[in-house]
Amino acid sequence: MGVIDTLKSVFSRTEKTEKRNNNFLSAMTNRGSNSGIVVTDETAITFTAVWAAIRILSESVAQLPLTIVETDKQGNKDQASSHQIFNLLHRQPNPQMTTYTFVQKCMIDLLTRGNSYVYIKRNGGARPVELLPLVAKDVKVVENEGVIYYELEQGGIVDSSEILHFKVMSNDGLVGMSPVDVGANAIGYGLALEKYGNSYFGNGAKVSGVLSTDRHLSDEAITRLKTSFQENYTNIADSNKTMVLEEGLKFQQISLSNEASQFLTSREFSITEIARLFNLPPHLLRDLTKSSFNNISEQSREFVQYSLMPYLIMMESEMNTKLFRTNEQGKVQTKFIVNALLRGTPKDRSEYYRTMLNIGAMSIDEIRKLEELPTIEGGSNHFMQLNMATLNDIIEGGTLKNSTNNEE
Repeated sequence: MGVIDTLKSVFSRTEKTEKRNNNFLSAMTNRGSNSGIVVTDETAITFTAVWAAIRILSESVAQLPLTIVETDKQGNKDQASSHQIFNLLHRQPNPQMTTYTFVQKCMIDLLTRGNSYVYIKRNGGARPVELLPLVAKDVKVVENEGVIYYELEQGGIVDSSEILHFKVMSNDGLVGMSPVDVGANAIGYGLALEKYGNSYFGNGAKVSGVLSTDRHLSDEAITRLKTSFQENYTNIADSNKTMVLEEGLKFQQISLSNEASQFLTSREFSITEIARLFNLPPHLLRDLTKSSFNNISEQSREFVQYSLMPYLIMMESEMNTKLFRTNEQGKVQTKFIVNALLRGTPKDRSEYYRTMLNIGAMSIDEIRKLEELPTIEGGSNHFMQLNMATLNDIIEGGTLKNSTNNEE
């Protein structure tokens, strides 16, 4: 089987049953935590905070337009829609995926495994014609005497120039560190709280305590009372029933309520930990305890700057290095368009546009383009207020020259 056939086989697989027997993949597959909960990719996303974090980040990056920009000799940048691989990035990287699905898949791999691998299929002219995401756990990075290549689980070796390798933080520059690995304790803690909560509400009417009496009860009476109590008061639906006791029995509650045991506080803390792990503002995970109307707008801008931009720049850099020919390097680049996420409130945008228009930095059409409005007649002109002039104009023929002559 050739390399391309192997890659197609890997790409088309929807489920893999066998496990690769090596320490690298074992470490990437099974994570323990101090809570006693085994954390895997599959169990991690069952924790709603982790699911929400991965969904927010992956969908936020996937929704951004991915395009190609070309820089001319004057340094101006414009969309290179006529470039040979424009449609590949902007619309459909491969026959099975749109750009949205492709980018989201890469992000999910990054947020769980810390690495995403994409095979670059090229034509006879060495131009990319398809971008095929691989199963992250089936790829192994190998370095041999300074040469990096990629081994596939089903066999085959691929040169590093044929693989887009997106990775998060790395301590060796070769393989990214898995967020699920790094945050296994925090994720396990959250899963343990959920397990406790499910057990708490599923196994009793929340009146845990002891039954006491001054009378002597036979073994049969004790068994009968215990059975009766379990049948009538230990389901969640029984929590509001009136308790009827006999034989002079008294019920004494000995357990604390959820609030008293700070269960809810612990849940809030676990959400904050996940937000910290994925570098998200807590309000995006619906934790609004420290948010207000005034600061959410600023937190949203920080989300773009500090949470999304590192992923965008990393992915752009990798694609710029491996998708374009040597003579195109620095002239043609991939670009995620983030303007829509940075526009701010209507009031903020209007003040910004007014300033840029007044100083001649933007035309009306450029402003309308940012607001996704059509151009207008004369809209390409740049304007400047009449009471403003350059310092040279003032010295050569304006106020300063006349003032000097009058003094003489």
